[in-house]
Amino acid sequence: MKTKLVASAGKLTVIAACAFLAACGGGGGGDGGGSTGRFQVINFKYPGGNTLFNGPTALSATATSGLPVTFRSGTPATCTVADKEVTLVAAGECQVIASQPGGTGPDGTVWAAADDSSQLFVVLKAPQRPMTPLSIVLRAATASFTLPDKTSAGIPATYVSSTPEVCTVSGTTLTALKSVGLCQLGVTAPANDSYAALDAPMVFVGITPDFPMVAQLEGMTRTVALGSADAAGNALTYASTTPAVCAVAGNELRLTAKGICAVTLSSAAGTSENYQVIVDPRTYASGFDTGAKRTSQFGEIKYSAGFPRAWCADGPGGTNCKLTTFASGYGATFTLEANKKLNPDWDGTSNNWWGFLRAEIGAPTKKVDTNYEWLPFDVKTEESIMVSVGINATALVTEADGPDQPSRGLYVRIKTNHFNKKANGDNCYVTASAHVLPKFAGFNSYVIPFKDFVVTDRCEIAGLPETEGWRFDWGLSAESKAAALAEIRAHGIRSVVFEPGKINSTKPTPRADGTTPKSTDDDYTLSTEITVFGQITVQ
Repeated sequence: MKTKLVASAGKLTVIAACAFLAACGGGGGGDGGGSTGRFQVINFKYPGGNTLFNGPTALSATATSGLPVTFRSGTPATCTVADKEVTLVAAGECQVIASQPGGTGPDGTVWAAADDSSQLFVVLKAPQRPMTPLSIVLRAATASFTLPDKTSAGIPATYVSSTPEVCTVSGTTLTALKSVGLCQLGVTAPANDSYAALDAPMVFVGITPDFPMVAQLEGMTRTVALGSADAAGNALTYASTTPAVCAVAGNELRLTAKGICAVTLSSAAGTSENYQVIVDPRTYASGFDTGAKRTSQFGEIKYSAGFPRAWCADGPGGTNCKLTTFASGYGATFTLEANKKLNPDWDGTSNNWWGFLRAEIGAPTKKVDTNYEWLPFDVKTEESIMVSVGINATALVTEADGPDQPSRGLYVRIKTNHFNKKANGDNCYVTASAHVLPKFAGFNSYVIPFKDFVVTDRCEIAGLPETEGWRFDWGLSAESKAAALAEIRAHGIRSVVFEPGKINSTKPTPRADGTTPKSTDDDYTLSTEITVFGQITVQ
């Protein structure tokens, strides 16, 4: 054992000494580089694993000689190499080999051939995508539509409805049972040599009388299914006036390019309507992980709420405040409720209650290890923000509930990156707000022009116009609108906040059988619930 250890140590010493001499410009041959030149090595940067059909990946390698490095594939059935790029042609293991044959450097130094260096990685099968429509335009009580029979990979697709009260599926025939609703489909397809199996249990198709406000292409043509008749039986026809962005083909609108799709809906009754769909806007948030309190873009999710029975600063906290994921990350639900079962000392009275619920969605960040770095989310040229948000039926306030408009609907607030510390020491970011009025409970989408926002918190910064009332009770001035637009343009978006105009303190949640509990019943619950849906975009 001792002899082996000494021999090994001696060998390492000789190599280290030769490497040192080569680095210092020692003799051209010798132990460090072989008989035909100085020793050199290749530093081959790992190209990273990849997925089939993702396009060529650039290769990068350098030799200590400074001479050019060439590449070749060791597995041509899986990947090919040309022009310093590797192209994946089949699933499996890909080996790329880097070589430097030696030669004379610019300074006249003769270098020996380097030992080949290789990188080995796995080529994954490409994913399949469902080809379901983004939404259905439905003016009748019910209608049937044909779903694509294949996935994006050309493999037969199988469909199952998870919301039979909204839509049913038989083979590739989808029947919409409601004129407004969210149809949830499970889509599956088997794997083949190039594509992985598809198992998509949460594919959502919105059903509304109108067109979607925005659409993301995600690298492929997207469609909107078009109803052929209205509730009175009048035939409906459609036409696109922007063929470079979208086209009508049969009973679907095909969205093919970034831009604004303009489409006209005409009825046999003699009426017509014009719509616009913004295609491929810039994404602010597209999904929600309420466990991690992060969006798919790593924006922070914050929740605060309170009323006389509970306080949830940076909630959820306690039993009265809940933050839950809706439909596997498609949305995030923020709930504040007073429940006799959770608050046994509550007598059920709620007269003159104050309360608030605030759902805050942070701008995208960059994840570095376990930390998150702020990224600027500037809106120098975009004109509007699109949000999709819903409020529960018992918290919805409509005109029938009285003339107090500020308590109706929802406030959408943009917290900018313009920071100031207030006189009392509080940190503050200038905030601008807009007010939207839902037509009904549940899913509603809004495109809000930035020019319609007003300053609602100037953070004691001199020079900004007098802050409008937090709930617009001071009126809306042109000066404040101009200041809000300037703040958004200059400082970008730090977070988007959603807040109901009023906390529900009068309408109990109905039981499953439709009956309404009394304030003395154990299941008496006053609930206010906001669901923020992906995507939030600017355009």
